Amino acid sequence: MTQSLIDLALLSERRKDLLLLLKEGPMNIDEIKESLSVNAASIQPHIKRMKNANLIIEKNRSYRLSEIGEIIVENMQHLLGTLEVLEEHIDYWVSHDLSPIPDFLLDRIEELGRYEVLEPNAEHMFETPDKFLENIKSSKKICTFVSYFHPESPELYASLVEKSAELTLCMTEIVAERLFKDFPQEAGKLAGMENSKLLICRKPVKLPSIVVTDRFMTLKLMENDGKLRDQILLCFEEGALRWGKELFTHYMEISEPLEE
Repeated sequence: MTQSLIDLALLSERRKDLLLLLKEGPMNIDEIKESLSVNAASIQPHIKRMKNANLIIEKNRSYRLSEIGEIIVENMQHLLGTLEVLEEHIDYWVSHDLSPIPDFLLDRIEELGRYEVLEPNAEHMFETPDKFLENIKSSKKICTFVSYFHPESPELYASLVEKSAELTLCMTEIVAERLFKDFPQEAGKLAGMENSKLLICRKPVKLPSIVVTDRFMTLKLMENDGKLRDQILLCFEEGALRWGKELFTHYMEISEPLEE
């Protein structure tokens, strides 16, 4: 029975499209044909199979999902969304350590939606990518967690705060020590401005960084061998921003405010 439902729901693009279509509500055959750009002869056999499996109900010449069909489609959307996210850059996900992402967020990885992976430029290996700079400079609210030190970050964040951006910066002890030791002027601005909030994470963490703003989100993960390659996952969709904010909050909650 389980194999039969998998076959019906997933192994046919036409049946999958029909189920997802009926998730929007009941439709008659003409509406189905128009929405899926098919003729009656090609879609009727699929409707019949799903009616026989109790996934679709016909009433008053209209088709709708059964309760079982609704359950299957709801979970199917989750599965399809997850597959789409992972398949888009499967090499990235396979080669990186996902353990810093809590299970409850891994289960909702499909919320990242469309995204891209910024690859490091061999000629400018230690420079912040232009696409990141363009977007963070246009952001009004910025939440960052970081466990490694980037020498361009102090000046960048200090300039953003001076331009009235709201900043919440969580960092590990090592990063904080480096910031205040090597960049005292920028550190003073970050610690002294009302629109800047600094927190210290004293627990061991394996997440290199996450940045979430009102415009975009970036995520950086370690590779499985423990090395940090300068690949950045960049997202712009609203669902990704909410997902990223939850990941940031997860680490912010294990941090404490910086003592003056």
